[in-house]
Amino acid sequence: MRQWLATFWDRPPGWSLLATTMLVCGAALWAFTFPTPNSWILILFCLWPAALIAICWTVKTTTFLVRRNAWSHWILAVPLVALGSITLLVFGAPLQARWQLSQSDFAAAVEEIRSGTDRTDFDGRIGVYDVRDVRTHGDNVYFVVADSGFLDDDGVAYLPAGEPATPDPVGEGVQVWHLRGPWYSFSAGW
Repeated sequence: MRQWLATFWDRPPGWSLLATTMLVCGAALWAFTFPTPNSWILILFCLWPAALIAICWTVKTTTFLVRRNAWSHWILAVPLVALGSITLLVFGAPLQARWQLSQSDFAAAVEEIRSGTDRTDFDGRIGVYDVRDVRTHGDNVYFVVADSGFLDDDGVAYLPAGEPATPDPVGEGVQVWHLRGPWYSFSAGW
């Protein structure tokens, strides 16, 4: 057992820590593909494991450097994955990529709703999002995305005249954030 422990501390951070980091970063990137960040995924699957990974990486790297007084490229693997993921999150790449795949389908759905198609026909999949409700107010169309948000109804809104001066009555405390063009992400309490 002692020999195994000595060998363990004499090696740099390896595949297991890198794979765990990639899994946690992947979950965070997935959570940010929703119109509003999916907070329960972030809290349960990303925040605490990320802190634990940072602690493990720091201890393992420090111990390796002190005991071996050598350098290994493995030391950079975990920070590079984390830095790459943070960079993607800062620039909103996960949401923009998923939205790019779905925008034309949402635009087609808006046109169908405007032509008189029943709103309940759109419960289900639009693009790469699962939509569980559609709400309208004047020309504005709100698509509630399943699994987005925690206790609020969150999703994508088509607001052709831009953000309304007073929030539309599609929920309580409606907030909107610009995506691109006439498209917004929104959050509404219930």
